Amino acid sequence: MKTNVKDIAAILATAIYADGVFDEAEEIALGEIQEALELNKDEFEAAMNEAIENVDKLDEEAATEFLQNAAAAVADDEIGPMFEAALQLVLADGIIKRDEVATLLVISDALGIEDADAVLLIADFVKEEADVTVEI
Repeated sequence: MKTNVKDIAAILATAIYADGVFDEAEEIALGEIQEALELNKDEFEAAMNEAIENVDKLDEEAATEFLQNAAAAVADDEIGPMFEAALQLVLADGIIKRDEVATLLVISDALGIEDADAVLLIADFVKEEADVTVEI
């Protein structure tokens, strides 16, 4: 990928904290994302650990700024895969909640994806995943 691994990690760390918990399912999903994006495993893990630690300490406004700075550095042709990776993390536990959708919309906005397109992508992703529960 052309996008810096630290910027990728910042976006993914934001997605991880959409539900306020970093769990085993998300850890497994990170491994799958690392392989799919063909990132160096050690470099990716170090960047993720740093980004998760950073996001965990930030308030909502600072976390949004952290995300926006990272999203601005994403290569144009990698915006779709980055949003898909964020979706994969949010759905890793098999549940999607209102707060998670709100976070995904903040991520999509930071990446320059229009809300209507993001909602359609979320709906399509949920439809394709087996056993996803939507909690309202």
